[in-house]
Amino acid sequence: MQKTVEDINPTKKRFTVEIPADVLEERINNALREYGKSARLPGFRPGKVPLSLLDKRFGKDAESEVLERVIPEYYLKAVKEENITPVTPPVFEEYDFKRKTPFKMTFTIEVRPEIQEIRYEGLKIKDEKIEVTDEDVENTLQRLRLEKSSYEKVDGPIEENDLVVVDYRITEEDKEVKDQFIKVGSDIIPEEISRELLGKKQADSFEVTAPFPENYVNKNFSGKTLTLKGTINEVKRLNEAELNDRFAKDLGYKDLTELRTAVKESVIKAKEELLQNRQKGEIIEQLLKEHRFSIPEGLLETEINAINNEEKRKNPEVDPDAIKDESREKATRNVKLNLILDAVADRQEISISDEELKKKILELSNSMYITPENFMKMYLPDENAYYYFRQNIIREKTIDYIYERAVSVEEDSGPSGKEESETEPKGEDE
Repeated sequence: MQKTVEDINPTKKRFTVEIPADVLEERINNALREYGKSARLPGFRPGKVPLSLLDKRFGKDAESEVLERVIPEYYLKAVKEENITPVTPPVFEEYDFKRKTPFKMTFTIEVRPEIQEIRYEGLKIKDEKIEVTDEDVENTLQRLRLEKSSYEKVDGPIEENDLVVVDYRITEEDKEVKDQFIKVGSDIIPEEISRELLGKKQADSFEVTAPFPENYVNKNFSGKTLTLKGTINEVKRLNEAELNDRFAKDLGYKDLTELRTAVKESVIKAKEELLQNRQKGEIIEQLLKEHRFSIPEGLLETEINAINNEEKRKNPEVDPDAIKDESREKATRNVKLNLILDAVADRQEISISDEELKKKILELSNSMYITPENFMKMYLPDENAYYYFRQNIIREKTIDYIYERAVSVEEDSGPSGKEESETEPKGEDE
């Protein structure tokens, strides 16, 4: 194999690879012999058809079959010889194949840029003391209590904060609405509606004219004054749970004291995770700020398309041109960070085992309440998706590696104001 490599720019190369004619001819003849094992031609038994006749009958098929195999084979061989890492699929130029002549194929690839002097050990992160107050614990308990509370049907008159199910007709538009939920006293609905419903009971009728604000959640009602005439189908009232030992036992704890202790521990853990995420964000910003290098344009365009597709999924009305600058900036950050993390992972030989990968898939599928098999079908349908999933987990491990070697900086008030004092790294190899 002969090859030439041309540097188009720091992240793009053009390869011209020449495959010897005798190599191709031998492979084509081998392919023809395989056809001959089962081919049925008049006057010849299978396996006894002359190669010249097989060539006339199956030559074009054999050529296509050989090229389909030899092109990716020699592409990989050429890239491996140059010891480079492609970051996008190759783009092949048109080629002209002729039998018994050397075959030239030309392709361009984008490669990972060389990042000189990567700085990722001993990065500084701001530390802070984790404190949990009695108010933090009480607020969490109250949220837990409300989560365990439930609405129950009542027969009495409607009170503030009751949940009411109604049918009504909009007089001005001659439209009917069935089984509409209304929370009496809510800021979301006009107060005229709440006032009309207060004191009424199930099966009572109501009629109210109310102005709806321009920013009303239902755009069909926005800025209009409408008359609603309807009937109350059902009234529900929140039956609030009580914070006591029985409540704690229902959650699997011995008593309320033990539940408070568990809640405090969970609040501490949540605050620690928030701090850790903030500190990792600081690390990411430092990595992006301190390293400058060329970004492969094809890789960037792929990321921009992915961002635009995600925005389109969230909001089908979005105009890609309106968010192109924002998408490009976000994509640039994403690609740059991934390239830095990939380079660090290579240097430190950070990888992920099949067992770790299975554990991650199980963890994610459990959080989504689906089976690992369905997770694979939905999110990892092919080798390409599986590769990027694996690569992203390696990047997460790489951020953890950098975080463990970061230096915490505490801000203390000294005689002349705030001073920074460094503490030990978050973690060290033993």
